Amino acid sequence: MRKRKTIDWLLLLPYLGVSVVGLLLVFSASSYRLTAEGQNALSLFYKQAIFMGMSWFVIAGIYRLKKKILLKGFLAKSLLGLGIVSLILVYVIGVNINGAQRWVSLVGIQFQPSEITNVALILYLAYFFRIERTKKEMWVPYVLVLFSGLLILFQPKVTGAIILWGIALVIITTAQLPYQVSIGLFLATIAGVAVVGGTILFLGNHDLLPNLFMHTYDRIQLVRDPFLDPYGKGFQMSNSYYALYNGGFFGRGLGNSITKKGYLPVAETDFIYSILVEELGMIVGLIVLGLLFLIILRLFMLAAKETSQQISLIYFGVGTLLLLQTSINIASILGLIPMTGIPLPFISYGGTSYLFLSIALGICLKFSSEVSVNDQAFEQRV
Repeated sequence: MRKRKTIDWLLLLPYLGVSVVGLLLVFSASSYRLTAEGQNALSLFYKQAIFMGMSWFVIAGIYRLKKKILLKGFLAKSLLGLGIVSLILVYVIGVNINGAQRWVSLVGIQFQPSEITNVALILYLAYFFRIERTKKEMWVPYVLVLFSGLLILFQPKVTGAIILWGIALVIITTAQLPYQVSIGLFLATIAGVAVVGGTILFLGNHDLLPNLFMHTYDRIQLVRDPFLDPYGKGFQMSNSYYALYNGGFFGRGLGNSITKKGYLPVAETDFIYSILVEELGMIVGLIVLGLLFLIILRLFMLAAKETSQQISLIYFGVGTLLLLQTSINIASILGLIPMTGIPLPFISYGGTSYLFLSIALGICLKFSSEVSVNDQAFEQRV
């Protein structure tokens, strides 16, 4: 057994790096649109910078807390209760944006409850499975996961529900099942999603889906060829391709994007990576992705080394959350999957999204600063 106490630079430095790049891109991607609308070109930059500063302050506060406070069931249960109540409030006082009611507005701040629920669920499931559970006890997390996911699904936010259920699947299978079964369930889930999407696309009929999910058919259809309707339903995806093409290896230069000038509406959110590649080039784009995946890989490595079951599951959960969000965002931009509305972690505009993800990473930074490494357990897990 080895013990160490230090700042985990392999988590902190990539996080700070992608955050700074994200802040610059938020300004670059939004300034033209804001100026054209007669608003302050720096307004979204200021808002994102404020939330970034708040997040760093919260991380510093978490770093000073005692580890046992973060591991207590009261914190996990309270956050999960807050997340579920917020999801219910979406249906009562939710804010409708672009035809979807996914936001709640409190004291002038709009946020998606699914963002806090993801983090809260990680902490709760890690606490619940800190010890081995019997089959009779398993109904509690199953009901909470199913109920939370359905609340997100019917907002509607299909990919949000998939992310939440994906996190739960990873944590539950890691804690309770042999790795062979875990891998089998993961592959079966991917196959199931592919079969459902392929069936809907092959049959080509909106009537197969409830009215709430008819938009899903259109998005699946656009994966085949967004240029079939480049000025209609395929407008965003086709222009995302143009942005990626325009960037080449070295980019057009920061601030010189063409597609942000009306071709990619609200480019600072879902399609910010397209603007990044267009302005800074494919090489910088790959470096930024490399930093994100370095954070994810580091979290999985810490999970494999950690001797505490609860902390290990938190690492796995946060790593899975970042992996799913990053993979889904990039895959949708490349046209590999339908457009999803999932932001790119730490880069896309969205103050509350940045804050909640930073809190999750801050908790991991706290644990990794006081880690006990069991080399034999690490070798067995690997």
